[in-house]
Amino acid sequence: MFSKIFGSQGLLAKKLPNFEWRPAQLEMANRISQALQGHKIIVEAGTGTGKTFAYLIPAFLSGKKVVISTGTKSLQDQLYYKDIPLIERILGKKLRAIYLKGRRNYICLWRWQQKRQGRLFLEQEGLFQTLKDWLEQTEMGDIADAPLSPEWPGWTELTASAEQCLGQNCPLWHDCFITRLRLEAQKAQLIIVNHYLFMADLAIKEKGGQVIPRYEAIIFDEAHQLEETVSEYFGLQVSNFRIEDLIKDVCRLYEGRLSESMKKVTQDIQGKTERFFGLFAHIKGRESLSRIITSPLLEKQGETVCRAIDNLEEFIHKANTSSEIKENLTARIERIKNELSFICKMAEPDYAYWAEKKKRNVVIGCSPIRADLILQEKLYPFVKSIIFTSATLNTGDDFAFFKARLGLPQDTEGIVLPSPFDYQKQALLYLPPSMPDPNTPAFPTAAAKEILKLIQLSQGRALILFTSIQNMKEIYQIVAPQMPYQSFIQGEYAPHKLLAMFKQDIHSVLFATASFWEGIDVPGEALSCVIIDRLPFAVPEDPLVKTRTEVLRQMGKNPFWDYQIPQAIITLKQGLGRLIRHCEDKGVMAILDPRLHTKSYGKRFLNNLPPCKITQDLQDVARFFKSH
Repeated sequence: MFSKIFGSQGLLAKKLPNFEWRPAQLEMANRISQALQGHKIIVEAGTGTGKTFAYLIPAFLSGKKVVISTGTKSLQDQLYYKDIPLIERILGKKLRAIYLKGRRNYICLWRWQQKRQGRLFLEQEGLFQTLKDWLEQTEMGDIADAPLSPEWPGWTELTASAEQCLGQNCPLWHDCFITRLRLEAQKAQLIIVNHYLFMADLAIKEKGGQVIPRYEAIIFDEAHQLEETVSEYFGLQVSNFRIEDLIKDVCRLYEGRLSESMKKVTQDIQGKTERFFGLFAHIKGRESLSRIITSPLLEKQGETVCRAIDNLEEFIHKANTSSEIKENLTARIERIKNELSFICKMAEPDYAYWAEKKKRNVVIGCSPIRADLILQEKLYPFVKSIIFTSATLNTGDDFAFFKARLGLPQDTEGIVLPSPFDYQKQALLYLPPSMPDPNTPAFPTAAAKEILKLIQLSQGRALILFTSIQNMKEIYQIVAPQMPYQSFIQGEYAPHKLLAMFKQDIHSVLFATASFWEGIDVPGEALSCVIIDRLPFAVPEDPLVKTRTEVLRQMGKNPFWDYQIPQAIITLKQGLGRLIRHCEDKGVMAILDPRLHTKSYGKRFLNNLPPCKITQDLQDVARFFKSH
């Protein structure tokens, strides 16, 4: 059946002008179709396999209601706005598909009503009319389609978090964009979501609710991100911003006319909240909670905040507003108190406890360390057809690492479909012959020298990926002033803008960290060299990593070999995967970390890298660029 679509003389070949027959795509479509009959499968599909068509078409032709969950917004957009319309034209059939996003992506009509006369629109003339005109013609209320940038700060006032939403008690429930979308989703056959929204649905289903209508199968693309998403979503977080939002929403009931007693209460909460979160003002990034403060002291400080927040209830009950709004705010107070108390006790051993500072926002939280147990309890018993796919899932162990982390039986079917690209001709991997250990002070200077040599040979056109912001900034300060090409560094612009500028200036160089290791697509000449500073091991002192390694050690396993190395291999494959995106692409990959040669685990990394030529001679790099 699928050879008539994906075969060398199939429908795609006839309808797509630049179609290239890929046997791996046909095999993937067949395997996906079989899995949709009621079993689980893991598919590593190398870059260029054409995996989105290989699962979208079988999902549609199965006649089943299928959820497709992805890790990045760019892939969601590609599926909904590009791939699905193209498949509709090819097959000559309408695919009943819908794209669901998180609540914060849609304007909240109730909050719009509350804000339309407020200060938000007094600051900018014409802003109210602009949004009013848009609301009169928008069908979905998606702020990405609004005449204002999605990064406009005012959207935080006009959208509602799950905590702020009044649900079915909202007087505008039937007109709500999210309500309308969910009704449409019930009619759709394919539902596009992200992993986070999927986990939200999984969490609420056991309470009798739903975010996604009932479905028969699930396809996880970018499945290598699932473990982290499960840990993030099923954890708890309390921040100073969350408490500030609660205070603002209570004060809003009084339309700015606060009594002296209420002013005292809000000032008291703000003061105690500032003191509480001030305990973490000195931290950088994310740190283990137990290393910052002892549990008894944290509990005591947390109880002080909880008692202060309790005093808001009196003013909620006095407010001249609906019982639904009062119930929502009272429930929010209880949730914040319960979650804050749970985190401060640090009593449950199955969680990692942490604090994180992000500019003005300070968050304390806890994350479950066993994603496998959560999925085994909440997902696998209820859905038989589950497909896990990504370009990076196998770590040379027949998917053993991936299966263990997600709680899949070891006999779960797994296949590796190689990329159709000719890496022997299209790519070269350069490993410098003599580099200091990346944990020594000499490394940044040596790395900067190698980067300058490589950039000179590639004439810019390079993406340099770092494992830490500190390394990125230090090496950028050395390299950028010495090269004749435009340089960009992550953080100076929004990521999408940074990427657009990098693509536009073909000879530019982009210095980046975490979010640029995956999910970005820069085909063609603009990206001809990917340089990675060091093997991307997770930070051992990260609270979640540390707790996971301790649990593995208690289970009699070797955390370094069984967890940290496989995780780093997947990340490294993702980073190097930025280089070759199409059959015409050519370029050099470079890894500056000498541990690939000096440590016993280096071979394991090398065995999992793209099958291209490897050199330690910079002259080979020069010859490669000259010949291409």
